[in-house]
Amino acid sequence: MKLRGYLNRIITGCAILLLHGYAQARELKPDVGTTLAVVPVKNDTIDQKVYRQFDRLVPALRKISKNKIVKLEYRCFGEINRQQDVERAYMLAARIGKYLRVQHKLDLDLWIAINMLPPAKKTSSVLTMAVFPDKIRKLDAELVQPSSN
Repeated sequence: MKLRGYLNRIITGCAILLLHGYAQARELKPDVGTTLAVVPVKNDTIDQKVYRQFDRLVPALRKISKNKIVKLEYRCFGEINRQQDVERAYMLAARIGKYLRVQHKLDLDLWIAINMLPPAKKTSSVLTMAVFPDKIRKLDAELVQPSSN
């Protein structure tokens, strides 16, 4: 009976290690992007709760290779044709980017993006941090062909 319990623990431990190894291998695939965090932002305000969630993310961010592109996207509500809505969204995302660079001394290839949703679709605003797939880095290195007009 003790042997069966012991074997079950070994099998469970091996299964956990295999799943962990699979998750790590998936993260290392060059053409797969990985979402690291989705942080809710209430009332378009960065409060201590938002900063604490990014503080918890720092150990994972430190493990990201220097040749990876990290996206920090703010999804919020506003009018895309209203300059102040667009500026507010970029400023909020940039504030988190600066916080990570200054407070935690992170040197990431950080791309800031915004996703403006119509005010009628009111749900919570979020900051999403993700690692872009390698094909995005390759796109950045490609030459742009002029149009043939």
